[in-house]
Amino acid sequence: MRLAVISFTRAGAVWCRRLVRHFRERGAVCEGYLLPRFLAPDEAGQSKDCQEEITEGLFPLTESVGDWTGKQFFQRDGLIYIGAVGIAVRAVAPCLRDKLTDPAVVVMDETGHYVISLLSGHVGGANDLTRTVAEICGAEPVVTTATDRQGKTAIDVWASERRLLMGDRRQARKVSASLLEEKPVGFFSEFPLEEELPAGYLYGLAGESNVWITVRKQPKPEELLLAKLFEEGRLLRLIPCILAVGVGCRRGVAKAQIEDQVRQTLEKANLDRHGVACIASIDIKKNEEGICLLAREWGVPFVTFTAERLEQVSGFVSESAFVRQVTGTGNVCERAALAGAGAGGSLLVEKQAKDGVTVAVAAGRWNGRRI
Repeated sequence: MRLAVISFTRAGAVWCRRLVRHFRERGAVCEGYLLPRFLAPDEAGQSKDCQEEITEGLFPLTESVGDWTGKQFFQRDGLIYIGAVGIAVRAVAPCLRDKLTDPAVVVMDETGHYVISLLSGHVGGANDLTRTVAEICGAEPVVTTATDRQGKTAIDVWASERRLLMGDRRQARKVSASLLEEKPVGFFSEFPLEEELPAGYLYGLAGESNVWITVRKQPKPEELLLAKLFEEGRLLRLIPCILAVGVGCRRGVAKAQIEDQVRQTLEKANLDRHGVACIASIDIKKNEEGICLLAREWGVPFVTFTAERLEQVSGFVSESAFVRQVTGTGNVCERAALAGAGAGGSLLVEKQAKDGVTVAVAAGRWNGRRI
């Protein structure tokens, strides 16, 4: 976890030091920013205005809180302000983008009485961070999100803890509204769940709002209940990132051509691009510019395997004598997809070839356990 703490007063500096020390001792990347007069040590190794031992990870605050926030906001998982709520609100306001991507923002008063979850309480983890800071400082946590106040399990929290992406945030709001109104939420999954569902969710039964764990973009027509719920706009898809896209190509094929083939393959198979966890190929393609650029743009790793490793992949794959002669294995894209999916993976889409690009898709395992 990457955290930054900022304080503005002598009393706040004490709490800043304590929090930085605590989080760093527990392995977090945490930096604290104090006004210079509360940071500079005297000859005894202490600060004249803040009688605490010197703590690693402390830096002088030499810019406005707005400028500091602008730099930290997009680099941190959480920001902790020790001071007035208004200071934090005005500082973060220009940076706000989306509840799914904004960092956690927490505010504690300089006396250490209250810790407030200000922003990104659920997905960003501000509610949990608030409780942690409160425990460290002996303060009272203040959490205002409705599902937390009523003891409900918000679907965005449940999904985030299991590395699931939400297909439609509007549907997520409907699910939360149903829970708050004591209306059961239907729950469906293409994958086995190894944990019990929280109260308010009914497995295999339809509710006014419903959740479906899947890598597909929509149900099949023969899946009558799911298809009906999807058509009526009552189905929230939660997408596990478990798809491995295996790619083979001629040398020098453009990124746009590779991407077009990958997108067409996923679309034809009714698979959601957001479920892609990696792009995979043989190691002789590790510097192939088109594949590297595609992986970078999609924000997924590009993993490669030796021909010997690909030959060890189990399961039926198509074979080509020409490909074996050139690469040392009879099939690159299918074997790479299975290798990228990991143990227990299964091939969802067999080799699709067009204009010198071959693509296959495999799915890894998702067990539903909280991370």
